[in-house]
Amino acid sequence: MPSPDRPRLELNAGLLSSRPDASGAGISTYVTRTLRALAETQADCAPAWQVQVWLNRSEHPGLPFQRRTTHWHVSRPIARIMWEQAALPLALRVHRPDLFHGMVNVLPVACPAPSLVTVMDLSFLRMRATVPGPRRRYLQVLCGRSARSASRVLAISHATAADVHRYFEVPSSRIEVVPVPAELQVEAPADSPDSSDYSQSLPDNYLLHLGTLEPRKNLGWLIEAFAAWLERTGADWHLVLAGAPGWGGEPERLAAAVRRLDLAERVWFSGWVPPSGMRDLYGRARAVVLPSLLEGFGIPLLDAMAYGVPVLCHDIPSLRELAGDRAAWFSVEDFDGLHQHLTQLNRDPAWGADLGTAGRARAEEFSPRRVGSLLWEQYGSFF
Repeated sequence: MPSPDRPRLELNAGLLSSRPDASGAGISTYVTRTLRALAETQADCAPAWQVQVWLNRSEHPGLPFQRRTTHWHVSRPIARIMWEQAALPLALRVHRPDLFHGMVNVLPVACPAPSLVTVMDLSFLRMRATVPGPRRRYLQVLCGRSARSASRVLAISHATAADVHRYFEVPSSRIEVVPVPAELQVEAPADSPDSSDYSQSLPDNYLLHLGTLEPRKNLGWLIEAFAAWLERTGADWHLVLAGAPGWGGEPERLAAAVRRLDLAERVWFSGWVPPSGMRDLYGRARAVVLPSLLEGFGIPLLDAMAYGVPVLCHDIPSLRELAGDRAAWFSVEDFDGLHQHLTQLNRDPAWGADLGTAGRARAEEFSPRRVGSLLWEQYGSFF
């Protein structure tokens, strides 16, 4: 039976990762920020709740929640799936939480408690060829089943919510939108590691893309568009592609495109960026560009706005929802729209500064306190 006076909440945060690879990218960022937002707002919103968080045993995020770990190596996909679907349900039967939250796409099939599942995006259905086969099949089956069986589905954007309704036939009445919190502390803490070594590795006057090098990010198009703009204008700019190597041969294709276009001195692959390097990475960029074909939310867009950096975006629903009129929009049908924005940035820095200021105000609408309060409201509605 539920315990309304002292409700017990368990969250599966097994995909939180501090590893310097793709596992530490957008999904891990979402999990980390959401847990921090819950911690920041619990005293005001839900002081009586008992919170337990399942984590990879190597992760210690320093949160004021009870930490639960497993002897399974959940950083390995096969082991994580077996743990989620076999061992975790048994543990939940022992712990008997009043509510369980699967933070990334999937619930245990035999979940014994009322449950929520957060769905990030449906790229594995909408852009099937861009997702490796085993992962695609796993998500098709288990994300769909989780969404249909959950007491409630949380989507990180209205665009994702619409996809969940369309592809999984989940009634809209069972879907709620809770976005990703912004990281609004853009000044480095006093005790943060010195990022000067990373800063010194960056070129001057650069356009930035941050994200895993995977097909749906559309980075081949971006490299071609950037090359055409340089040839047309002679501008002294660089393109920094920051992020861990992805899958599907994408890193190799991008490197080949750079060689073919003779851009080795203009396009930089920086790899995974440590947290201590983010301030310099964003702060020194002339603009951030997102030519993505599909995003569930757009964390790099939110971060760029939080840093006050102008953003140039492909006009897709999730990014438009996030930025509204605080970004400059283009189509990937041709290069003209992006070229116009780059030329305006190059000629009129004040235009870029105004766009960055507007973005900063928009990012503040995604504060951890607001997002944490929204999530506690969802949890509280079960009692």
